[in-house]
Amino acid sequence: MTILALHGLGGSRASALSYLPKDLRSHVVAPDVRAHGASPLLGSGDDFALEALAAECADALAAEHDGSPVTIVGVSMGAAIGLRVALSGRFRVDRFAALRPSFTHEPLPANLAVFPVIADLLERHGPKGALAALRASGPYDAVRSVSPVGATALESQVTQTRAWERRVRLLEIPRDRAYRDGELAAVPGASVVLASPRDPVHPLHVAEEWAAGLGCRMLVSPARDDGAAAVMAWYREQLGSFLTGL
Repeated sequence: MTILALHGLGGSRASALSYLPKDLRSHVVAPDVRAHGASPLLGSGDDFALEALAAECADALAAEHDGSPVTIVGVSMGAAIGLRVALSGRFRVDRFAALRPSFTHEPLPANLAVFPVIADLLERHGPKGALAALRASGPYDAVRSVSPVGATALESQVTQTRAWERRVRLLEIPRDRAYRDGELAAVPGASVVLASPRDPVHPLHVAEEWAAGLGCRMLVSPARDDGAAAVMAWYREQLGSFLTGL
């Protein structure tokens, strides 16, 4: 078994790996998506289409693939990219796990609308000024009123290294749609959707749409605001069962 682990918007390969049980991490290919982590790539426009990002991640997998069946584990944006990899037909996919999916059949769904706002704040204020501007914004308040942990995650989009240089990712990637009619049902192998409550950027109704389209179970963790360590332990336990229990 080879696992392709894909992180979320503003994350890195390390954040994708953190969801996996330690005993499975030796089987993992976890690339940094363009303009994330250690990736040197920037770009504009079509470079950040989910299909283009998926092709780059598939190339990274192909470079290390030993021909074994592939399991795809995608977090948030990574679930959308992983879906495109699964549908590409390049690999024999036997498992697909969508963790806290956030992208939908719509371009720029309401739950992702905050990211172009952050890109604009970075453009106008730079990383230092953007943080104060973000905290004073309506979209930030809307997230914070539901989830302080979610608000902190938004702050990291402007405070992390190279945030200003990479702001284009926040503008372009949420504008794409993860899937079109019938595509979720075409994903090969077994699937599972793992979600968290009180998570405005990754709302349960989006996870429910993924689970319905994939025809699979949806499992819901404790809320992240009630204890991040316990939530991550839950994700590792559920993923471990899914990845080894078939």
